[in-house]
Amino acid sequence: MAFPILAVLFDLDGVLVNSPLNLPAIKRELFGDAKVFIIEGLEALPESERAQKSELLLQRELEAAGRAKLDPSVPDLFAWLEERDLKRGVITRNARDVVDLIQSNLGVDFGVVIAREDAPPKPHPACIFEAARKLEVPPQACVMVGDFRFDIEAGKAAGCKTVFVETDEFRHLRPGEDVRIASLGELRGVLESWMREA
Repeated sequence: MAFPILAVLFDLDGVLVNSPLNLPAIKRELFGDAKVFIIEGLEALPESERAQKSELLLQRELEAAGRAKLDPSVPDLFAWLEERDLKRGVITRNARDVVDLIQSNLGVDFGVVIAREDAPPKPHPACIFEAARKLEVPPQACVMVGDFRFDIEAGKAAGCKTVFVETDEFRHLRPGEDVRIASLGELRGVLESWMREA
């Protein structure tokens, strides 16, 4: 059964906003030279150390969030989504406080927000299932838009269509997305094409 597109889910940093969040530097600060992803690395720590380092991570995230810039295509894209009654949301491995700060500073409403406190984070599909539940749409009627393999892997596992946005840092990745675009400004054309097909 083919589902119509009813909602678009976005990764945050690198897709909707750009911030000076230096993940390699944060990893070194938290874990030294260990080759781990930050959230998974924190979860593996003893509870007392995890709490201390989680607070440090949040501090670094908030510092970067305070200087985040909205992608120039977002206002027109969100207006276009609203005109077509397409729901939207953000699924991020960031903390909710980070998303709230960015929305407040930039005067933007990302829609439903699923942060790392709300559900197992990407690449686990539970975060997408939770967003779909809150948006009251089937996951298969969602499009997941992101710039890293975790976004695409989560979207695929949840049954979503997926769009990979190329960035300088991750354009070399080939995570098996349905469509690849060079910038967020190209997303509208992709959605229009899929909506015609549906």
